[in-house]
Amino acid sequence: MSQDNEHPSSPSSRVVDRKKPKIFYGWYIVLAAAAINVYGAGVWFYGFPIFYKVLIDEFGWARATGALVVSLSRVEGGLEAPIVGWFVDKFGPRAMAVIGAIIFGIGYLLMSLVSDFSVGPIQISALVVFILLYAGIMSIGYNTGFSHASMAAVNGWFIKKRSRAFAIFSLGAGASGITVFVLGLAMQNFGWRSAAIMAGIGIFIFVIPMSLLLRHKPEEYGYLPDGEDPNRIVDSNDIQLEDVNNANSISTDTTNYDYSVKEALVTSAFWMLLLGSAARSLTMTSVVVHQVAYLTDIGMPISQASAALGGMVFASLIGRFGFGILGDYIDKRYLLIATYMLQSVGIFVLDSVQNMNQVWTFVVIYGIAYGGAIPLYFAIVGDYFGRTNYATIRGFQQFFTIPAVVFGPIYAGIVFDVSGDYSFAFMSFIGTLIVGMVFVFLARNPLSKQANI
Repeated sequence: MSQDNEHPSSPSSRVVDRKKPKIFYGWYIVLAAAAINVYGAGVWFYGFPIFYKVLIDEFGWARATGALVVSLSRVEGGLEAPIVGWFVDKFGPRAMAVIGAIIFGIGYLLMSLVSDFSVGPIQISALVVFILLYAGIMSIGYNTGFSHASMAAVNGWFIKKRSRAFAIFSLGAGASGITVFVLGLAMQNFGWRSAAIMAGIGIFIFVIPMSLLLRHKPEEYGYLPDGEDPNRIVDSNDIQLEDVNNANSISTDTTNYDYSVKEALVTSAFWMLLLGSAARSLTMTSVVVHQVAYLTDIGMPISQASAALGGMVFASLIGRFGFGILGDYIDKRYLLIATYMLQSVGIFVLDSVQNMNQVWTFVVIYGIAYGGAIPLYFAIVGDYFGRTNYATIRGFQQFFTIPAVVFGPIYAGIVFDVSGDYSFAFMSFIGTLIVGMVFVFLARNPLSKQANI
């Protein structure tokens, strides 16, 4: 079976003599993936608190169950990641994006029917139904179609310009506040059940057509990565390192050799990147979950605390684009370390805020840094391990970071319950980021097999 069923030729086929287009098709893929992200992140991650607030009011659920639902969805996403990643690499991002969008859309349509019901003598509560939908069906659909597939498509079409491509892609999540705003209006005017139906229909109308634009690799269509001149016959593995003694070279194709999953898993770079990413994920997830609660605890009105969260997401746009562009010119490891340092400074400011000016200082510093790390991490995995098995390798990294993303918010909650404030947790997160910097520094680009010949 071919590596990707959505193309006319196999990945090993040679590039044909073809006129170079004015606009490289890879940029259309980036824009389509970003647009998918605008919608998906808006109705999934950032839109969840809106639905959940209405649901707990209607069904009388305890507030603590919110963290349970989010944690379960993260666990499910991590468990499925290696499997979904393999399917994306095997059958291509377009097919899996469409399948994922269909599953996610059906999940939203079914969410409009959430209620208590019985099957014979068995009583099933609305909470159980909601968990099965959100942490089950919808989580599978989102992670398949909106995450793994889109990133694999972007990674497959770029090498030298990979970081800036991921920068544009990641802007989609930062701009998803538009989707959240529209979702909130729909819920206010038509009710949450109708809003859920609208969100589901929107996936079929908007996301699936965008998903059809995704492709796996340019060689399969007669092009070269980054829009290089295709009027020369080369093999996908013919591109050589300019300097095999410098595996961290920024100006060359550092991914001329596509690592198998097994080969990637035995490199120290995989595990150093994994541990560095886990440190960032643990901290970032905890700050996002507890930020509004912390600010209201110290006397900030809920409107200002919510505005700070929205402002942080908006500030992340600057970091996503700026650091993403720099990543094509400066060693991504050093840039990642810089984002970790800035996040540490931001958390230190957050721990001592007394007025809104200080809150906005935190918002700007932390938002830019947290956003900047996103495209850098997506790109560095592609730089190190190539394009053929990108989604599967990313899936295994997501699987192994499950403990971090689940433990962080729970740990911060325990610290607050015991001590009455978040100060010790915040200081712990700064320490975690410092340790993460060490892991990122040690995550040196593994030498390709070609460099060892």
